[in-house]
Formats: sequence, structure tokens, C-alpha cells
Amino acid sequence: MEQVIYKIINVVNNKFYVGSTTNKKVRFRQHRKLLRGNRHHCKHLQAAWNKYGEDKFEFVVVENVPQDKELWVVEDEWLSKNVGQEHCYNSGYAAVAPWRGVYGSNHPKFGVPQTEDQKEKISATLKEFYAADYFNHPRVGKTHSEETKLKIRQNRTPTAGQNHYRYGKTLSEETKQKIGDAQRGKPKAEGRKVSEQGLLKIKANIEAGRSHKHWLGRKHTDEARQKMSKTVFVMPDGILFPSLSVVLKYYDMTMPTLRRALVSGEPLSKGRLVGYTFKYGGVDSKPTDNDLALIRAKLIDTHPTN
Repeated sequence: MEQVIYKIINVVNNKFYVGSTTNKKVRFRQHRKLLRGNRHHCKHLQAAWNKYGEDKFEFVVVENVPQDKELWVVEDEWLSKNVGQEHCYNSGYAAVAPWRGVYGSNHPKFGVPQTEDQKEKISATLKEFYAADYFNHPRVGKTHSEETKLKIRQNRTPTAGQNHYRYGKTLSEETKQKIGDAQRGKPKAEGRKVSEQGLLKIKANIEAGRSHKHWLGRKHTDEARQKMSKTVFVMPDGILFPSLSVVLKYYDMTMPTLRRALVSGEPLSKGRLVGYTFKYGGVDSKPTDNDLALIRAKLIDTHPTN
């Protein structure tokens, strides 16, 4: 089996196409068939063939490659020296992947839509290629321009207000239920941690009279007050509370936690109140004197007045 590097030379201007093969007779016949049918993958060679005619091209072996050398390695050396030069018709920079590194209108598939199956195959091939060698990735050693960096920042900045695609729209009950079912039971991220610098800023704001509390100066609507005034029955303590706000103070818990417990109706699964259930009382339900006495005793003990 012979291994050769060959050229298809335009005798009019000495421009050429370079390739490799282990069977020059078959490979030359394939090239001629594609060029005669105006179907060759190298559009520059095809355009020159159409312009000058078949009789102006010669097929010439320029190097015999020893059997102990990889043929594609030798071809890559030829390509690296000549691709991109005015005298070379080739567009691809790699023998094993001729179109790797070729972009835009120079690529034969430019403007041709890909099927999902083709996209998956291309993606898998590229991932394997990039993983094989760090320097295979086209971005290695390159830096973004300031203009590109600005575009990246703008695209990564989350939209809010009227610019958000969900602005002014409400979720249907069915959608809310799907979101709840998908998220329920999943582990939640750790709570927000404030840095030392952040704590210093908060302290400085408080000392300067600038409160960091987002609710300061705002008032609840009548509807919100009515919701918060609903009675809540808590087990295993068996106490009926007059409102949500009293429950929050009594158990020193947050509104999101209480809201989730009320909506789900399930016992809390973690934290110091594991196993506790919180449910709305009836429309006409009212705490008993015993309930109120227990609540007052606990709140006075934990929140004494000066």
C-alpha cells in the first residue's frame, strides 16, 4: 500500500489543491468525477475548474510517505504551510476533519439547516475533540474584545420590570400546581450569607438612620391584613392562634416557612419545628381563653416589655 501526498495543479497560474491518499488511481478518479459534475467539496477548486477547463489541471504526486509515518500527519504539515495562501485552493486546516476551523460562507454547509440528529452528532464529535487536548479548543489563547465583553455582560444581566418576558402576565392555577409539584421535596439552597463588608454596610446604615429593612415605611393592604388575621391551628401543641403574625412571633419563624406549611398541609420536614403542622382555622373559629393564655405567657416570657 502506497502513501502519497498529491497536488491538483492549475497550469495557468500554478495554484493547487493538496491532498493525501493510499490509492492515487481511485482518488484521482473520484476528484475528476466530482469536478466534472460540479459537485466538488472544495468550491475554490471547483470554480477554477469551471473557469479554465479540465485540460488546464494536472494531478501530480509530490511526496511518497514512508509506511512508518502517519499519512494524515504529513498532510497536516502541507496544509498548515499552504492553507490561507493565495496559491492554495484548500480551505480546511486538518486532514482528518477538513472543515474544522472553516467558518461562514467558506464552509460548504453555510446556510444549510441541520437536523437535530446531525446537531447531536456534531456536538458529540466536537466535545470529544476538545476533551482530547486542551489546545484543540478554538478559544485557547484568545481574549475577548471590550465590545464583546460588554455584549456578554448585557446578555447575562437578568431582565426585570417591563423588559421581562413575563411582565404583566399571571400563571394559571394548573401551571402553579406543576411548578409546585416539580419543586416540592427538592433540597433547597443554603440561606444567603452576608459578607463581613456587607455587615459593616448594614451597621453603618442603621447607625446613620438609614434602615436596610425593605418593608420600612410600607403598609399592608386591607386584603393582606384580612389574610394575616386568619386563625391558624398548630399541632402537636393544639393551639388555635388568632393570626399569622402571632404564629410568627410565638414560634420565631419566617413567613415563607409558615406559608409553605399552610399551603402544603404537610408537617415540616426539617428544622427545629420538624413534625409541626400549620392549618387555617374555620371561618368562625376563635381561640379559647386557654389558647390566649398560653400565647400571652409565651410571648411575655420571650418578648418582655421594658
